[in-house]
Amino acid sequence: MSDHSSTSSSRPTSDLASVEILDPSDDRDRLRIAALRDDSAVQVTDTLAAQRISLSEVVPAPDDHHLRDSRWVFYPWRSTLVHLLGPSGFRRLRLDRNQNKITLAEDAVLRSRRVGVVGLSVGHCVAHTIAIEGLAGTLRLADFDEIDLSNLNRVPATVFDIGVNKAVVAARRIAEIDPYLTVEIMPVGIDETTAAQFLDGLDLVAEECDSFDAKVLIRDRARAAGIPVIMETSDGGVLDVERFDLSPDRPLFHGLLGDIDAAGLTGLTAGEKVPLALALLDPTRVTSRMAASALEVGATLATWPQLGGDVALGGASCAAAVRRLGLGLPLPSGRVRIDIEAALDRVYDPLDDLPTTPPPTPATPATPDLAAIFDRLPDDEAVAFAASRAPSAHNGQPWSIGIDGDGIDARIRETAPPRTTDLARRMSAVALGALAHNMEVAASARGRLGRTTIHDDGMRVRHEMGTGADGRAHDIGLVLRRATSRLPGDGSPLHPAEIEALTAADARVHLLTDRARLETCSALLGDGARIRHLTPALHAEMTEARRRPGSADPDTGVDIESLGVPVAARGMLDLVSRPDAMAHLEAWGAGSVLGAPTAGAARSSSALVAISVEDWGRESFVRGGMATEAVWLCATALGLAVSPAVPPSLYAANDDERQQISPAHAHTLGVIDRGVRQSFGLDDDAAVAVILRVFRNPTPVPVSRRRPPLA
Repeated sequence: MSDHSSTSSSRPTSDLASVEILDPSDDRDRLRIAALRDDSAVQVTDTLAAQRISLSEVVPAPDDHHLRDSRWVFYPWRSTLVHLLGPSGFRRLRLDRNQNKITLAEDAVLRSRRVGVVGLSVGHCVAHTIAIEGLAGTLRLADFDEIDLSNLNRVPATVFDIGVNKAVVAARRIAEIDPYLTVEIMPVGIDETTAAQFLDGLDLVAEECDSFDAKVLIRDRARAAGIPVIMETSDGGVLDVERFDLSPDRPLFHGLLGDIDAAGLTGLTAGEKVPLALALLDPTRVTSRMAASALEVGATLATWPQLGGDVALGGASCAAAVRRLGLGLPLPSGRVRIDIEAALDRVYDPLDDLPTTPPPTPATPATPDLAAIFDRLPDDEAVAFAASRAPSAHNGQPWSIGIDGDGIDARIRETAPPRTTDLARRMSAVALGALAHNMEVAASARGRLGRTTIHDDGMRVRHEMGTGADGRAHDIGLVLRRATSRLPGDGSPLHPAEIEALTAADARVHLLTDRARLETCSALLGDGARIRHLTPALHAEMTEARRRPGSADPDTGVDIESLGVPVAARGMLDLVSRPDAMAHLEAWGAGSVLGAPTAGAARSSSALVAISVEDWGRESFVRGGMATEAVWLCATALGLAVSPAVPPSLYAANDDERQQISPAHAHTLGVIDRGVRQSFGLDDDAAVAVILRVFRNPTPVPVSRRRPPLA
């Protein structure tokens, strides 16, 4: 027979908080269910159908067993029979809104914890909050006292509970929240004869009893057993944590009372214990009303004052401590004050921070006339200026440009460490190649086209100024107005003439226009963006490159205005910029939404373009950069928008290099890299200079700002 109770007690039946949990698949339980349903004195509540609908909607979806499994639960003190989901489905649905403050994996850890609560006045809120958050699988409650009307200013009981043992009242309330949670009741005081039984098998104790002797005894025995103890003092939000599991020789009460133990209280009168209790409270730091009230106890006051709000706060702070301890998160021994009254003294009026007069509207920076600048510069400076308009990852401009009497040198700057994704400076080499192409276009436009050469194993390019020109002279206008559009496209297909023009630029240009393969590739690019967010080094580089209004370095990086994020959605950009939030997503194996914008943008493209290179040498990537700029300018001439769509490990030649980029995601990066290449019909290990989105969106975008080319 599966019939069982979730609580146990040695009290008379009238004080029991036990429920009957009945399995309709068990023959004897079915008879009991039928008998209860036929009993006119028993109220029946059956909302199982609605519960099943709600359970079917949780994410991740539960299996069919959770949906089918059910129990009938009989609450004798209410004379009510309730139809509920089975234990697993019930917990999954009841605690669904805990995610991801508490993950499913963490929930599995917490449900194995056994927590004891001594003293069920303040402790009632502690036990209730632990239960409601699902922070333990077993609660053991101990209190000898019964509910009195005077308790109802702080204990969330009712007038129907007057005269009922406090542990029973708390257990009943918990059973009405979760009948499957095991609650063990000890309706007795904690003394030398009961302490061992109470502590047996516990992982943690929340001590909230009034008796000073019991406080000392519980700690003395918990220290011997290596059990941590927490206590919330319902004045000024004081929370004490004593990690006897980590420090078995730690003095009780943090040594505030000296080296006291249970034996040290023997023979002391009640009056002699008062100074010890005051020392524990720290009279210099209790709230002013408590300090004044302490002097009135026994005169105008019968006992210490306590407020319901303070007690509720104690439940919250103790639950937070239980959660940390249960999950093995850092929580040292010590004391902290969470004083709401003091916090309210610090309320400020946001209106005080507003200026008395509206600030002047900042003038929108004028878009520079790049063509006019180019026209008025001397030939060599004009070529350098056009060269600096080349695209680079995150607008990092990883080059330095110099002019001498015969030509123009540009080299990859080595003064700063490369980005994590810039393996062997291949990514920088692509930018250097784009710069070299611009040098040739500008030199041709001035009739000074000469010879471009690659030096220092792809770290430097040089253009010797000559006297020639070619058909690219007309592209100078494209160089000066080329821009990166991060907006979505309309997904319309390219015309045959557009495809022919884009692929004519270089034999290594590969267009992906098939919608099914483009969809697959887009999903892979989105997964790469997810990994970029979840890898600390990549995330830091990405967020550091974003430029907001008033940035100290506006001539590099990516202006957030160019990201295409509506003003109303900028808060989401702030969220995904937080490394602490990304760390949680990484730990949870979550974060799929992080790749959605990249995947969606790729899907909206008319085509994706890959430009492959001959080998993994840096010189090949310089040539790939020259081809990249040629294709970009061609697309600009066709009225198409362009933006890079580069996965994090595009420049990784092997798994070892992917490991350098993202140790935790190296395998997935390999899957992404191979899948992207296969989408374009390339070999799995093909070297690729860049992947571009090409799409239609007539919305104009500003050209990126640049450092002075010769700075």
